[in-house]
Amino acid sequence: MTAWLARGARGAAVSAAAALAIALFAAGCSAQDSVQDKASPDSAPPRTSAESTRSAPGKVTLSVTPDDLRGADPCKLIDKKVLAEFGKVEYDRGISYGQCDIRLDGPGDWSVSVFVDLQSGPSDVNEGDPAPTSVLRDGVTVYESESRGGLTGDKNCTRDVMVRERTVAVAIGVYGDESGTRACPIADTAAADVIRLLKSGGLTSARHAPDSLANLDACELMKESEAARVPDIDPGEVHAEFTGQACYWGAANIDEPNLYVLFQHSDDLLEGRPLTVAGRTAAVKYRPAEEDSWLIGPSLPTCSVDVEYGEAGPTVKGQTEVVSVGVTGDSSRERLCSLAQELAPKVVARLPKP
Repeated sequence: MTAWLARGARGAAVSAAAALAIALFAAGCSAQDSVQDKASPDSAPPRTSAESTRSAPGKVTLSVTPDDLRGADPCKLIDKKVLAEFGKVEYDRGISYGQCDIRLDGPGDWSVSVFVDLQSGPSDVNEGDPAPTSVLRDGVTVYESESRGGLTGDKNCTRDVMVRERTVAVAIGVYGDESGTRACPIADTAAADVIRLLKSGGLTSARHAPDSLANLDACELMKESEAARVPDIDPGEVHAEFTGQACYWGAANIDEPNLYVLFQHSDDLLEGRPLTVAGRTAAVKYRPAEEDSWLIGPSLPTCSVDVEYGEAGPTVKGQTEVVSVGVTGDSSRERLCSLAQELAPKVVARLPKP
């Protein structure tokens, strides 16, 4: 997959909980404008099922714009009552303003994780998995894919509802279905509700504060000449998230060298060695290579500097916005962390005063 790590360098989460959410959705989501997977849905012929044919006599053009979607609350794209038919629903704001994490607990001991991501195109698939299938549902293109978890064999289902063909999507991922029978019905039900909302145009604003990181573009905080300091990357190769909440120079995956700037919000204390960056509380954190972690897959060593920016809100009131500047590569720990600490102040200096 080529994703924020969809939720690459996303393995640089501020907390272990965030890393877990990232890893679960990483199997499907891609949020980079310039990255396409070998198994791109472009090559998948559209099909229509009996269900989609009945409800979709023809393709429709949605009035929702990309700017509308960027400013929307992703946790309001699926009505809680719709998912409640499957079990108890618990919403979480995820780690980025373009995401929503939902836990769904059914009768007995079963539970699944439902992830919603605003992204710039359909999700990627892991190598070896079938290419997504294009389906017309209620006049809207939806890319559908299914997979099995490598560790447990649980069923996963992804539905990408296209707001603009190939360029803007609401991605819905359902993960951890032990029964193998629930993930896809839940994903289909969630996608149908997203389509209903998109067709009505009644998106709920996330009400971002004027000085929030939600209003910034991470790609604008690093110069190409600065990115060129990182070895083994092409500083002109830039991968941007749809919402502007993450940007990568070089590769977009954690198993290849890259430099990234990432915005997150968290209620956890910063992990790592404490330091101060431009007068702000910060921490430097090193993560060694993983040959094949069940959580994030294979990865190169990474060192990041996480800097507290200001209070998050209002949708995630009480949490703290964090700017992460990370370097991933084959270099030594000292070299990676030295580069991260060299580049972090340059990024922070370009941030508006909260």
